[in-house]
Amino acid sequence: MIPIRNILLTPGPATTSQRVKQAQIVSDICPREIEFGRLQEKIARRLVEVVHGENTHSAVIFAGSGTCAVEACISSLVPADGKILVSINGAYGLRILEMCHIHLDPGQVAVHETGYDRLPDLEAIAALLGKDKAITHMVAVHHETTTGVLNPIEQLSELTRRFGVTLIVDAMSSYAGIPIDLRRTPIDVLISSSNKCIQGMPGISFAICRSKLLNPPPDYRPRSLYMDLYKQYSSFHGSLQMRFTPPVQVLYALDAALDEFFEESQIKRYMRYCSCWEALVKGMDELGFGMAVPDLPQSKLLTTFLMPPALNFSFDAMHDVLLSGGFTIYPGKVGQIDCFRLANIGQIEPKDIEAFLHMLREYLAESGIDLRQDMLDQNSKSAQTAQHIS
Repeated sequence: MIPIRNILLTPGPATTSQRVKQAQIVSDICPREIEFGRLQEKIARRLVEVVHGENTHSAVIFAGSGTCAVEACISSLVPADGKILVSINGAYGLRILEMCHIHLDPGQVAVHETGYDRLPDLEAIAALLGKDKAITHMVAVHHETTTGVLNPIEQLSELTRRFGVTLIVDAMSSYAGIPIDLRRTPIDVLISSSNKCIQGMPGISFAICRSKLLNPPPDYRPRSLYMDLYKQYSSFHGSLQMRFTPPVQVLYALDAALDEFFEESQIKRYMRYCSCWEALVKGMDELGFGMAVPDLPQSKLLTTFLMPPALNFSFDAMHDVLLSGGFTIYPGKVGQIDCFRLANIGQIEPKDIEAFLHMLREYLAESGIDLRQDMLDQNSKSAQTAQHIS
C-alpha cells in the first residue's frame, strides 16, 4: 500500500520522494563492513561534487543534525590563539554565537550583529577585519531561515580572502537548493545536512572543508570527543569507518537523494524551487498575507509571513486544518513580530503549492476571515485618524 503523501512546508525535514524512502529498506549490515565504508566514501565524494569542490575540498560526515557539524567546526577549527568573528542577523547566527561562548574564551569571539531585517554591513565587517588583526576566522549563515533572507556569501568570501581570514559558512538550508560553486566563491568550510535541499532523511550533517585545513595544528587539543573534526576526518580515511555508530539507513537514503540531485541537476532544482516560491508568494499576497522582510534578497526557499491582525484568526486552528489535509506549516517569531514560515523545498512541485493555497483559501472563507477586507478597513481607519488629528 502506498502511504498518503504529506507535504512539509517546513524548513526541514523536507518532503522526500518514494525512492528515497524506499532506499532505507535494505538488508541489515554492520557499519564496519568494507562495503558500507565504500558507500560512505562515495557519499562524501559526491557531497563535494554538488558544490564543485572536487579539487580543493573534502567532506567530513557526522551522525547528527546540522547543528552537530556546525559545532564541530566551531570547536575544532579556531585554535587556542585564534579569534572568530560571528555575523548575526537572525536566530541561527545567535545559535552559532552560543556555541562560540561554550567552546572558546570570551576574548576569542567578536560579533557583528544587524537586525533581522538588515543584511550584514560589509563596510563595517571590513573595518573590523582591518582593525582587529587577531581575527583568524569568520562564520556566517548563508540562508538565514529565521526570515528567508539570503546573506551575501560571495562578498564575504572576497573580504575574508583579502584579509587572510578563514570563512565558515552555515549553508544548512541553501546547499543543493541554491547554486554554490566553490571554484568561484572560495569558501573554506561549507556546512549542511541531509534533510534540507538535498532531500534526504534527517540524521546526517557534514562539513565540506578546504582539504589543507583538515590537518590539525601541532598544539591542537580537542574541545570535544564526539565533535572532533580532525579526528573524524583522519579516522574515516584511515579505515573507511566512522568513529561512532552511523545511522545506516539514513546514509542509504542520502545516497539515493544524491542520485536524484544529479539526475535533476542543480539548475533545474533551483528553477523548480523558484517556481514554487513564485506561486506561493503570489497566492499568499492575493489572500492578504504580508511578507516580513519583502525588501531584502529572498532565498526563494523559505518565506516568513506576518501573522494577520484579524481578531478571528488563529494560527493553531489554521495549522490543524491544513495538517488534516496533508500540509504541515511552521510557526515562528522574528524579534517581537509574530509570524510564520513557509518553506518550498523538498520533493514538491508548483501544483503542490497551488493545492496548499486552495485549502488555505477554503479555510479562510469557511472561518469568515477576509484579510484583504481587514487590511482595507485598517487603512481606512488610519486615514480617518490622521485626518482627525490634522
